[in-house]
This record gives sequence, C-alpha cells and structure tokens, in this order.
Amino acid sequence: QQQRARLQRAPLRRLSNALNGAPLRCGRGVVARIAYSQVTAVAEPNRMGGTPVGLAWRGATQGADPAHGDNVVYTRFHWPADLGGKEVSVWGSFNNWAKGVKLHRFEDGSAFSVVLPLQPGTYEYKYVVDGDWLTALHEQTVYTSEGTNNFRTVAPTIEFSIAAPGARQVLVVGDWDGWQYSLLMQKEPDNSGVFTCQAHLPAGQYSYYYVVDDEVVLNPDEQYEVDEDRGAVHKDWSYQPEAFRVFYCTGWETALMHYRRLRPGQQPSDFYTLPMSTPSSRKVQMGMWKLGTVVPVDDGEVIEFYLSNGRPENDGLKEDRGSGGSLYKLPSPASFKLSSGRLRPFPRGAEERVMVVSDLDGTMFGDVNAHDAFDSSLRFQQYWNDNQALSGSVLVYNTGRSLGQFTGLLKHCGQRVAVPDALITAVGTKVWKRKGSDGLTWVEDAEFSARLDKCWDLGTARGVARDLAGHYNHDEGMIKVADDGSEHQHRLALIINKSIQAHVTRAMSEAFQRNGIEVRIIVSGAGSHRYVDVVPIAAGKEQALQYVRERYGVAHHLCVAAGDSGNDILMLDGDHPGIVVGNAQGELLRWLVKRPQDEKVLLAEAFYADGILEGLMRLGMY
Repeated sequence: QQQRARLQRAPLRRLSNALNGAPLRCGRGVVARIAYSQVTAVAEPNRMGGTPVGLAWRGATQGADPAHGDNVVYTRFHWPADLGGKEVSVWGSFNNWAKGVKLHRFEDGSAFSVVLPLQPGTYEYKYVVDGDWLTALHEQTVYTSEGTNNFRTVAPTIEFSIAAPGARQVLVVGDWDGWQYSLLMQKEPDNSGVFTCQAHLPAGQYSYYYVVDDEVVLNPDEQYEVDEDRGAVHKDWSYQPEAFRVFYCTGWETALMHYRRLRPGQQPSDFYTLPMSTPSSRKVQMGMWKLGTVVPVDDGEVIEFYLSNGRPENDGLKEDRGSGGSLYKLPSPASFKLSSGRLRPFPRGAEERVMVVSDLDGTMFGDVNAHDAFDSSLRFQQYWNDNQALSGSVLVYNTGRSLGQFTGLLKHCGQRVAVPDALITAVGTKVWKRKGSDGLTWVEDAEFSARLDKCWDLGTARGVARDLAGHYNHDEGMIKVADDGSEHQHRLALIINKSIQAHVTRAMSEAFQRNGIEVRIIVSGAGSHRYVDVVPIAAGKEQALQYVRERYGVAHHLCVAAGDSGNDILMLDGDHPGIVVGNAQGELLRWLVKRPQDEKVLLAEAFYADGILEGLMRLGMY
C-alpha cells in the first residue's frame, strides 16, 4: 500500500482526455510474439533409478480449482541465469507431470522464462536444468516423501484492461519476461469494446504497453512514464494473491481438506477435496504442518471445511471436524492455523518470507557447558518451526565453526537448536546446502567456492604467512599459524599476540598488495591474543550472507543479521537490518555506539536467541 501511494504521488504524466478514450498510438517497432503460442514441449529427462531425484512422480497432488471455470491467469515461471544452466524447462501438476515446457532465455542472457495460461488453483512443479531436476530456492517449496517440489498458488496478482472498440486482437507486453512475449487479452462479452487479462507475477512493479492490431499503444486511462530503453510505458504493481490458507498440525502422513464455498445469496457449493501439501520439513511436537490453499471466486465468499487422513472407511478413516462434528469456517481470505481443534488467524502465513542470518556461539546460545545454555535457542526453535518456517522463511547460521563442529553441536544439544536451511562456515569461506531434515548432512555450494578460486592464490598466501611468522617470532608464541589452508583452502587462520597484531596485519596487507591479491583481514577475540583470518576479497561473513540471500531471492530489507561479537560487525553493517543481542561483547557495543544512530541495527535487551526474537518483534517481522 505504501508503494502504491508513492507511485500515485510520483510526477507521472496522464494522457489527455481529449483523446476521447482512444488509445494513443506510439508506432513502436517489432511486436513480441504471443506467449502461449511459443510453448515448447521437451522430452522427459533420464530418470535415476526409475524416478527423478526428489520428484513426487505420482501425478498431480494439486491442480486447477474447478469453481473458477474457464478463467485463465497468465503465470510466469522464471529461472535466473546466474543459477546456472543452458537448457531449462519446467514440469508440474499443471499438466499432470505429462511433459515439460521449455523456458526461453532473455535477450540479455539474464534469465530463462515462460508464461503459461493456467486456471486459478495450487500447483506443484520442478525445473529441469541441463538434465538435472532442481527446485528453485527463490520460490516456495513443499516437501514430499521423495524430496522437494516448488509450489505456487495461482491467482490474479495484476490485471490489464484497455478499451479498443473494433480491434481484432489486443496484446499486452511487459518486462516480466524481458519484453519477449505478449499476453493475449480477451474481449469482454458486453460489447463495450474492452479487452482484459489477468496475470500471476511475483510481487513488485512492472512496466508494460499494449498492442492493438499489431500497433503499440498506450491506454489514456492509465498513467505512463518514459523509459530510457522502451520509451513511454505504463507501470503497475503486482501484489500477493488473496487466498484462504489453512496450516494444519497433524500426525497423519496424508491430510485432505474437504471444503465447500458459501456465497451471498446462493446455495452452498458441492464439496471439493484438496490434498494438503507439507510447507516445512521440520517436525514439531504434534507431527508436521500441512497446508491447504483455496483461491476465492467471489467477494464475500466463506469457506467451510473438515479434514481427513484420506483412507477408506474400512482402512482406518479419521476425520477432524469442529465442535460437535460441525464444519470449520473461514470467514474471509486470510491465513489460519488449526491445531488441537483450535482455529485461529495466522497473519505471518500470508506475509513475505524473511531471512534470519545468525551467529551461533554467544548469539543463538550461551556457554555450551552451562545447564541452561540452550534454553533460549529451544524457545527460538519452537517459534521458528511453528511460525516463520511455514511461510517459507529462511534460517542461516553464519559461524566460525567448521561443518564437523556444527553437526557435533546438533548431536550434543539434543536438537534444542533450530536446524537451518543454509550454513556459512569458516568466517564466510564456505556455504553449505542442507540435505535432509535433521541438519546432519550437507553439500558444499560449489559455485560459491568457484567464485573464491578466481580471486585467491593459496600458495602466495602461505608464503606471506610464513614470512611474517619468521620475521616476528623472535619471542616464542607471538604468531601461530592455526590453519595454513590445509583445513579450509580459502582461509588462513593466525593467532597473534595483541602487542604486535596491528603491525602484523598492516604488513600482511602490504605484502598481499605487492603480490596483486586482494584479501579481507578479519580480527576478533579478546585478552592477550587476537584471532586473525585472511580470506579472499569475495569471502567473509557479509559477502557469504549476500550470496545466500540472492540465492533465496529475499529482499535486503527482509534479511536480518544477528550477532554478539566484533567478528560480526561486517555482517551487521550491511545494507539490511541487524540485531545485537543483549549479551554482546564490549568490542561490538563500542562499534554500535560510534555508528550513526538509526533503527537499522537494534540493541536487544534480552540475551542470546531471546534477543533475536525481541529484535524481530521490534522490526515488525515477528
């Protein structure tokens, strides 16, 4: 709403009403091809062991909602080129997984995209990139017994309309697919000469223009502005689609939502059955969370429903109904939680997902040997699994621990620490992707490692460290090389006496400059010695954070970093909000006092993970 208000206040010119409603003709050049006419089916890729990895290949678990009739919503599927791949297609329940549809590369090479005409409803799908089945991290994910699929609620998020009496064909072309394909608009049946169409696009602002009988035009009833590359274009916003969403906590392996629609002045509809998906792989005390999504047809619509485990009556059928066997009721499109017979609003379920990137030791929990070390992290885990995880929010740990130390921690704490979606270790030189739900199996992100290879020379780095150690170690123990790259190939770890640390780091920086290598030198610790990490310029806690944020497609203002010590400063000083927990060390507190006083970095009163929860509340992300 704030974005729309700013747009309306912007100094945009409105076309003169003297045109009497006729479109302004721009005479622009080549018209984009019609999107759905360019749908290209692709052959099924080779299956591994008879089934594509991670794909529930048993037909559609979701699909079009029959209550919407023949209504069509143009729906974009998008694969950013920086995620890799030369050939990309999308497969899904929109055609019962029968065939894939090729995505076309943008002219500038930045992405692959295709727009499909789908009926409103919920769909599961997956991308095939150079023959590999992949889920897109930047899109919503659901979990199956065989892996993960992407999931989407298809409903109109933006509408286009233009009066063009007498026109044979009207199209709309926009930047949602690189201006490459046009959407065919339908003529309203009331003989008004108005053409309309609906699209489902990610939230954001889009530029577009209309094409009437092969000539580019602008609509006199819409604002426009001049784009440097495209000339005069309209702009409008796409918003989160309205839907009835039910998050249901159950121990059933399968859950079905049986619902009917109540519309003002009409008889209740027949019951429809919707298989519920699993929005989070995290187990909770009562089992797992399931999700059922229903797209409304009319204003003022109410949904009544009950749930079942989907088994035949003679095979252990179980149902969950309201009090006295009645139906549960959803009064308006919104998100709700249903647990232990209690149905309550759940606003977080319909909001944009956030990303929390937290340090571990001293931030998520205290001294691991203390009896209450994991009390606050357990409270955070319960909150995260029952709230943020359901809306697709992303949890990342950014730690100095190695992978082995982290998995050992999970075993030690008895699962009282929330399992993250991604892991950054070795002061931002390694990024890991979770494999499985228990947090004990991880796969290194090869692309991030390849980025660091391009700006790092381990042999030269070892030589610099060896020369400095030889120069300053007149007294034993002044410099100790803790890791010469043998453990982590993109990091040198030194322990330096406090009295010479400033001299050593300055000399080190000059030595790397002479060798033509840009490095990042990170100093932390207290007492008589300092921990000094030397990493490639593309590495570090903040750099790795930004890499992961981009991979998950989370906006800067929805990414929150949390820390407690000096080596978290770079991460907290990024272009995103930050939380300093109440037990922060003096070095971090001194930095916080000296920096510009604003609301971007908050100092919590509560300690450890309780401080993160406090910060999320104060930032309006709880």
